[in-house]
Formats: sequence, structure tokens, C-alpha cells
Amino acid sequence: MKLFSLIPTQKKYTLVISWWGTRWFYALGILKWLEELWYKEKIEAIYGVSAWALVGAYRGAGFSAQEIYDIFFHARPFNIFSINIFSKQSLLKENFFEKQFTKDLPKDISDLKIKTYIWTTDVKTGLFHLFEYGDLTPILLGSISIPGIFPVVPHKKHLLMDGGVTNNFPVDLAKKQYPKNEIIGIALNKFQENQTIKTIFDNLSVSFEILLRHHTVENMSVVKHLFYKDLKLKVLDISKKNMHKAYLDGYKDCIEHFKK
Repeated sequence: MKLFSLIPTQKKYTLVISWWGTRWFYALGILKWLEELWYKEKIEAIYGVSAWALVGAYRGAGFSAQEIYDIFFHARPFNIFSINIFSKQSLLKENFFEKQFTKDLPKDISDLKIKTYIWTTDVKTGLFHLFEYGDLTPILLGSISIPGIFPVVPHKKHLLMDGGVTNNFPVDLAKKQYPKNEIIGIALNKFQENQTIKTIFDNLSVSFEILLRHHTVENMSVVKHLFYKDLKLKVLDISKKNMHKAYLDGYKDCIEHFKK
């Protein structure tokens, strides 16, 4: 019997994906296997936080996991050491994803093919702000703007930065808004002890992991299908080899999970 024939036809799913940095390549591996299981059409809503808001927006726009991988694996921001860094606000003077988002994605969040929510932090109030409609590019840029790495993003009355600062894994809200759906949750900040710190990026990565750890472990009981682990791929790791390995690991882990 083929594996996809075992999937219940009536179930609906909510996808909650979170975490900073290049670890989102792991999520792409999971999404690739979900496509092969025919889950793609069963995902009713997507909640994206931080760099994984990017994944959520592209998935919501109809891009496949492989297409998202192909677009961003060689993207300029990952060649970070060739970029002129250091500015008054952040290590990077600008967010180089902006042109790519404008080119690939619809103007408004509500125009995405799958209902998508993007989680941000409003610097002015210190509170989270969840967008389900509005200008997609600036909101998405705000959600992925890691503090100290990318500059904050002005948007109307808001000043936006990474959504993970206020809540990196909003599964409680996802369950409240879609109580009948099963949640597929991906959270890759299971803290790894005794990490080596050699560079400023190592220092920032470990700091971010410690900061976000307490947000993630709350409310995990509402997640039916949970991918929660530590990866060797650090938050700001831009090694092509490591990013590709994370992609393959996500694919493999998803196979093992849904075979159980």
C-alpha cells in the first residue's frame, strides 16, 4: 500500500514555522516531503515567524519547497562576508531580500493563496503584531530582521523587527484561531550545550538561542506533529554544505515522523 493512501482525507492542518537564520532550510526539507504526501492541499493556514515567515510567504504564494530552495540557496545575503557590513543600526546596512520579495510575491498578504499570518515585533511598543493583511514586502522584511543583523523596518505607524523577539512559536494563537486543525510545528531552537564561540556570529547565534528558548517550550502540548530539535547548523551559518544538509535532514525526519 502506498504511504499517501493512509492519509485521512478530512483532516486540515495549520503550519507553524519559526526560528532565526538559515535553519529554515530544514523546514524546506519537511515541506518537500509533505508535498509528496499530498499534505500541501490540506494546509489551511500558515503562521510564519522570523526567517520562516519567508518560507511561509513563499509557500502561501504557491511556490514548492524545491523552488524556494533554488531561489535562496545562492541568494546574495548568504554571501555575507563579501557584503560591506557595519552601519550605525546593524551589521548589514540593508536587507538584500527586498528586491526578491517584490519580484516574487503579491503586494498584499491577503493575496496569498493560503491564509498566511506573519508575526512581527513592534519596536515602538515592545509588543508583538500579527499581520494577516497589508503590504507584504515591508511586513516580511520586518519579521526577518534579526536584531543587530538587519536594520529595523518602518511600516506605517510601526517600526518592525524580528517576530521571534516577542514570541518565536505562536502555536497557542494558531490553535485558538483554528481549533479543529492539527498543528504541524517546526521549532529548531532546542538548545545545544557547550557550543564553541570563535566569532561574533557564533556569539550572536548562542545569544539568540538562549533568548528564544523559553518562548518555544510553552504550549507545545497543542502541537500534534512536532519537529523540535537542535541542529549543527547555527543560526547564522552560511555554509552551503551545512544548509543543504539541513534541507536533507528535514526531509528525512519528516519521512520518519509520518511513518510512525
